[in-house]
Amino acid sequence: MAAEPDQLILIKSLFLQMGAPEGQAEKMASQLLKRAAQIALDRDIAIVEAVEILLRQVVEAQQGS
Repeated sequence: MAAEPDQLILIKSLFLQMGAPEGQAEKMASQLLKRAAQIALDRDIAIVEAVEILLRQVVEAQQGS
């Protein structure tokens, strides 16, 4: 996966496309990356896998609303 600043930009752009305001999108992307790092450590998985898990949950939650 891309370096963390690039990951932040990509995830932020996803949140923007989903309708989040600029500042909120950046904060949510940053929080998602932090949580992904925690999950990766806890589950002994790659961070890219943890990011995928979280993004999938975000998309599913948005589709359900």
